[in-house]
Amino acid sequence: ICPIGLRSRYGLSAEELLEALDRRFRAKVTLEGAVAEVQLGKHISAAVDAGAIVRFEEHDQDGYPDYTIWTPDARRVFRVECKNVRDSDEAYRQGGLVVAYKVETQKTRTSQDDPTSRFYGVDQFEILGVCLGKKTRNWSDFVFAYTKNLNRHARHPGKLAVMHRVPLHPSEADGIWHGSLVALLAEDPT
Repeated sequence: ICPIGLRSRYGLSAEELLEALDRRFRAKVTLEGAVAEVQLGKHISAAVDAGAIVRFEEHDQDGYPDYTIWTPDARRVFRVECKNVRDSDEAYRQGGLVVAYKVETQKTRTSQDDPTSRFYGVDQFEILGVCLGKKTRNWSDFVFAYTKNLNRHARHPGKLAVMHRVPLHPSEADGIWHGSLVALLAEDPT
Protein backbone atom coordinates (compact mmCIF):
# COMPACT_ATOMS: atom_id res chain seq x y z
CA ILE A 1 0.00 0.00 0.00
CA CYS A 2 1.40 3.37 -1.02
CA PRO A 3 0.96 6.30 1.36
CA ILE A 4 -1.56 8.73 -0.10
CA GLY A 5 0.94 11.61 0.06
CA LEU A 6 3.44 9.80 -2.16
CA ARG A 7 0.76 8.74 -4.61
CA SER A 8 -0.63 12.24 -4.99
CA ARG A 9 2.80 13.91 -5.00
CA TYR A 10 4.26 11.75 -7.77
CA GLY A 11 1.18 10.39 -9.53
CA LEU A 12 2.50 6.82 -9.33
CA SER A 13 1.19 3.66 -7.70
CA ALA A 14 3.21 1.84 -5.04
CA GLU A 15 4.29 -0.69 -7.67
CA GLU A 16 5.43 2.04 -10.07
CA LEU A 17 7.40 3.78 -7.32
CA LEU A 18 9.11 0.55 -6.29
CA GLU A 19 9.94 -0.30 -9.91
CA ALA A 20 11.42 3.19 -10.40
CA LEU A 21 13.63 2.69 -7.33
CA ASP A 22 14.66 -0.80 -8.39
CA ARG A 23 15.80 0.35 -11.85
CA ARG A 24 18.02 3.17 -10.62
CA PHE A 25 21.37 2.57 -8.89
CA ARG A 26 21.52 5.85 -6.94
CA ALA A 27 17.92 5.48 -5.78
CA LYS A 28 18.74 1.97 -4.52
CA VAL A 29 21.78 3.25 -2.63
CA THR A 30 19.59 5.89 -0.96
CA LEU A 31 16.90 3.32 -0.21
CA GLU A 32 19.43 0.89 1.29
CA GLY A 33 20.76 3.68 3.51
CA ALA A 34 17.24 4.47 4.70
CA VAL A 35 16.50 0.77 5.32
CA ALA A 36 19.69 0.42 7.39
CA GLU A 37 18.80 3.50 9.45
CA VAL A 38 15.29 2.17 10.17
CA GLN A 39 16.76 -1.22 11.13
CA LEU A 40 19.28 0.54 13.40
CA GLY A 41 16.33 2.30 15.02
CA LYS A 42 14.87 -1.14 15.80
CA HIS A 43 18.15 -2.16 17.48
CA ILE A 44 18.06 1.04 19.51
CA SER A 45 14.42 0.41 20.51
CA ALA A 46 15.37 -3.12 21.59
CA ALA A 47 18.18 -1.62 23.71
CA VAL A 48 15.59 0.71 25.28
CA ASP A 49 13.40 -2.32 26.06
CA ALA A 50 16.44 -4.06 27.60
CA GLY A 51 17.14 -1.02 29.82
CA ALA A 52 20.52 -0.25 28.20
CA ILE A 53 19.22 3.05 26.78
CA VAL A 54 16.77 5.41 28.48
CA ARG A 55 15.98 7.59 25.48
CA PHE A 56 17.11 8.38 21.95
CA GLU A 57 16.69 10.92 19.18
CA GLU A 58 16.81 10.27 15.45
CA HIS A 59 18.46 12.90 13.26
CA ASP A 60 17.98 13.49 9.54
CA GLN A 61 20.46 16.31 9.14
CA ASP A 62 23.60 16.67 7.03
CA GLY A 63 26.80 16.66 9.03
CA TYR A 64 25.16 15.09 12.08
CA PRO A 65 25.09 11.41 13.14
CA ASP A 66 21.91 9.41 12.61
CA TYR A 67 21.01 8.95 16.30
CA THR A 68 21.84 10.19 19.77
CA ILE A 69 21.31 7.76 22.64
CA TRP A 70 21.30 8.24 26.41
CA THR A 71 22.23 5.40 28.75
CA PRO A 72 20.92 5.04 32.32
CA ASP A 73 24.20 6.59 33.48
CA ALA A 74 23.34 10.19 32.54
CA ARG A 75 26.99 10.95 31.75
CA ARG A 76 26.97 8.45 28.89
CA VAL A 77 25.50 10.07 25.79
CA PHE A 78 26.54 8.61 22.45
CA ARG A 79 26.14 9.75 18.86
CA VAL A 80 25.57 6.80 16.53
CA GLU A 81 26.38 6.72 12.82
CA CYS A 82 24.87 4.07 10.54
CA LYS A 83 26.67 2.58 7.52
CA ASN A 84 26.13 -0.35 5.16
CA VAL A 85 28.85 -2.85 4.31
CA ARG A 86 30.18 -2.50 0.78
CA ASP A 87 28.53 -4.31 -2.14
CA SER A 88 28.62 -8.08 -2.48
CA ASP A 89 31.73 -8.16 -4.70
CA GLU A 90 33.80 -6.09 -2.26
CA ALA A 91 35.34 -7.78 0.76
CA TYR A 92 38.66 -8.71 2.33
CA ARG A 93 39.88 -11.99 0.86
CA GLN A 94 42.54 -14.50 1.74
CA GLY A 95 43.34 -17.31 -0.69
CA GLY A 96 40.25 -16.35 -2.69
CA LEU A 97 37.91 -16.75 0.30
CA VAL A 98 36.07 -13.85 1.88
CA VAL A 99 37.43 -13.41 5.42
CA ALA A 100 35.84 -10.07 6.35
CA TYR A 101 33.45 -7.49 4.97
CA LYS A 102 34.34 -3.86 4.25
CA VAL A 103 32.64 -0.75 5.54
CA GLU A 104 33.47 2.68 4.16
CA THR A 105 33.50 5.58 6.60
CA GLN A 106 33.71 8.67 4.49
CA LYS A 107 31.16 11.20 3.34
CA THR A 108 29.82 11.58 -0.18
CA ARG A 109 31.10 15.10 -0.77
CA THR A 110 34.16 17.18 0.02
CA SER A 111 34.06 20.83 1.03
CA GLN A 112 35.96 23.11 -1.36
CA ASP A 113 37.69 24.75 1.59
CA ASP A 114 38.87 21.51 3.27
CA PRO A 115 40.05 18.52 1.22
CA THR A 116 39.95 16.33 4.37
CA SER A 117 36.27 17.14 5.04
CA ARG A 118 35.16 13.96 3.31
CA PHE A 119 36.78 11.93 6.12
CA TYR A 120 34.90 11.56 9.39
CA GLY A 121 36.59 13.12 12.39
CA VAL A 122 37.25 10.72 15.25
CA ASP A 123 35.07 12.97 17.41
CA GLN A 124 32.03 13.17 15.09
CA PHE A 125 30.31 10.11 16.63
CA GLU A 126 31.07 7.60 19.36
CA ILE A 127 29.43 4.46 17.95
CA LEU A 128 29.36 3.02 14.44
CA GLY A 129 26.51 0.65 13.59
CA VAL A 130 27.14 -1.38 10.43
CA CYS A 131 24.29 -3.09 8.61
CA LEU A 132 25.32 -6.43 7.06
CA GLY A 133 22.18 -6.70 4.91
CA LYS A 134 23.96 -6.31 1.56
CA LYS A 135 25.92 -9.47 2.35
CA THR A 136 23.55 -11.56 4.48
CA ARG A 137 20.26 -10.41 2.85
CA ASN A 138 18.97 -9.94 6.39
CA TRP A 139 18.80 -6.18 6.85
CA SER A 140 18.45 -6.51 10.62
CA ASP A 141 21.98 -8.02 10.87
CA PHE A 142 24.29 -5.42 12.46
CA VAL A 143 27.62 -5.13 14.19
CA PHE A 144 28.60 -2.25 16.45
CA ALA A 145 31.92 -0.67 17.47
CA TYR A 146 33.11 2.29 19.47
CA THR A 147 34.72 4.86 17.17
CA LYS A 148 37.73 5.07 19.49
CA ASN A 149 38.58 1.47 18.49
CA LEU A 150 38.46 2.06 14.73
CA ASN A 151 41.57 2.63 12.60
CA ARG A 152 42.74 6.18 11.96
CA HIS A 153 43.51 7.70 8.58
CA ALA A 154 47.19 7.21 7.70
CA ARG A 155 47.79 10.87 6.77
CA HIS A 156 45.20 12.58 8.97
CA PRO A 157 45.31 11.17 12.53
CA GLY A 158 42.26 13.17 13.63
CA LYS A 159 40.17 11.38 10.98
CA LEU A 160 38.92 7.82 10.61
CA ALA A 161 40.40 5.49 8.00
CA VAL A 162 38.23 5.17 4.91
CA MET A 163 37.84 1.35 5.01
CA HIS A 164 37.41 -0.95 8.00
CA ARG A 165 37.32 -4.74 8.38
CA VAL A 166 33.99 -6.07 9.63
CA PRO A 167 33.54 -9.67 10.86
CA LEU A 168 31.49 -12.00 8.65
CA HIS A 169 29.06 -12.87 11.44
CA PRO A 170 28.00 -10.79 14.45
CA SER A 171 28.93 -13.73 16.68
CA GLU A 172 32.55 -13.39 15.55
CA ALA A 173 33.18 -10.47 17.88
CA ASP A 174 36.88 -9.64 17.84
CA GLY A 175 37.11 -7.23 20.74
CA ILE A 176 36.18 -4.28 18.51
CA TRP A 177 32.90 -5.39 16.93
CA HIS A 178 29.84 -6.60 18.83
CA GLY A 179 26.77 -8.36 17.48
CA SER A 180 24.41 -6.32 19.63
CA LEU A 181 24.18 -2.73 20.75
CA VAL A 182 23.35 -3.88 24.29
CA ALA A 183 26.60 -5.91 24.42
CA LEU A 184 28.61 -2.95 23.17
CA LEU A 185 27.07 -0.60 25.73
CA ALA A 186 27.83 -3.10 28.52
CA GLU A 187 31.53 -2.66 27.70
CA ASP A 188 33.28 0.33 29.26
CA PRO A 189 34.01 2.73 26.36
CA THR A 190 36.93 4.48 28.07
